[in-house]
Amino acid sequence: MPPGRGRGWGGGRGGHGHGRGPRPRRIRRLLEPALLHLLRAGPLHGYALVGGLEELGLEAYPTDLSGIYRVLRDLEEMGMVVSSWDEASSGGPPRRVYELTTAGREYLSEWVHDLRATAEMLERFLNAYDQGGPEAESD
Repeated sequence: MPPGRGRGWGGGRGGHGHGRGPRPRRIRRLLEPALLHLLRAGPLHGYALVGGLEELGLEAYPTDLSGIYRVLRDLEEMGMVVSSWDEASSGGPPRRVYELTTAGREYLSEWVHDLRATAEMLERFLNAYDQGGPEAESD
């Protein structure tokens, strides 16, 4: 399912319910392209992906390790990544390692296209706001 299609706007966990206010810097499902982007460099395990998310500035993104693994599992079911157990590289228990597929690279490209369009739209909105667009009439 391409980005921005399917489940629609808002709804579900993390939506913009009444009385809760906006959530700046949150783009719905941003973990998908972020994880796919990190996997472009090569196979990684979950903790390395968490470190990569921090390097991308997503350490405050509202999720936890289990949420990241949920997204990875969903991406694997969609055929965007494959995983295997790496028993050789660590001294501890085997770790699941994720790798980007060709379909995942194409999906990431679609995400990047949509994110660039979103960035342009946000920039236009912010410029209009900064220029003092129409003021709401007070009652």
